[in-house]
Amino acid sequence: MSFALGIGIVTYNRRQIVSDTIDRVREFTRQPDTAFVVADDGSSDGTLEMLRERQVPVITGINMGIAWNKNRALFLLSQILGCRTAVLLEDDTRPAKPGWEAPWITATQRWGHANFAAPWMGEHILSGAGTPDDPMVGKAVTAQYSAYSQDALTYGGYFDPRFRGYGHEHVEHTRRLIRVGYGGTDEIVDGNERVRYFLLNGGLTVVDCQSHMNTAEEERNLQLARSIMGQQGYRSPWGEDRELRQFRSETESATDGGTERFRLTPPGAARDTPPARGLFGRLLGRR
Repeated sequence: MSFALGIGIVTYNRRQIVSDTIDRVREFTRQPDTAFVVADDGSSDGTLEMLRERQVPVITGINMGIAWNKNRALFLLSQILGCRTAVLLEDDTRPAKPGWEAPWITATQRWGHANFAAPWMGEHILSGAGTPDDPMVGKAVTAQYSAYSQDALTYGGYFDPRFRGYGHEHVEHTRRLIRVGYGGTDEIVDGNERVRYFLLNGGLTVVDCQSHMNTAEEERNLQLARSIMGQQGYRSPWGEDRELRQFRSETESATDGGTERFRLTPPGAARDTPPARGLFGRLLGRR
């Protein structure tokens, strides 16, 4: 099974916020060949119970931080479900109009990776209209929304799992993708690296909500980012073997009932879809 588009919402302890975002995704998405999942990072506020009550496809585990949780959704959508384009919405970022996803699919298949030109980023925009034909070119990037082609993830990899908690994982990942040719430009000017990000605007809105920012986590992640930025290549969603086993367990648990239930708009008649258990292992050559 494969899909043209995969939509992942990442969330932690924002039960009502993510519920409303799910409603907007279901209301405004028009691509019929779409997979959908919510990645929950061990919420303790009833989020998981709400998702299961609403029969929302979910992948979850213990609290591991933003990088790990985004990898839960990205790996599932791209590697397990075969989505040609995978997009990540943070739970406070919502579609705002019917067909919002169409330009993102076009842009991602053209550039390999694209980010959101949020309304507050005006001073960082250098040029462009923010369309698939004429992307905005920016000096900065924000993490509320991002889109990825399968090729970009195949060659550039996933978020570095050494980032734990809050902060800086998205900048490092995007710059790594740009270095291998997806979603921007990377030049050396007067001996300094100059990165420019391809951004798309329109079709999304960001709602105000309480931040999970943690100063200590952000500082630790900042130091990590400074030490590895521009130096490393492809990264798996996990590090050591213990992390691989944890990630594999979370993925297989999420897909235990088969893959058809991840379809955003279910077909009129159920299809005979073989269970996905063991697929993760076959991808790794372990079974």
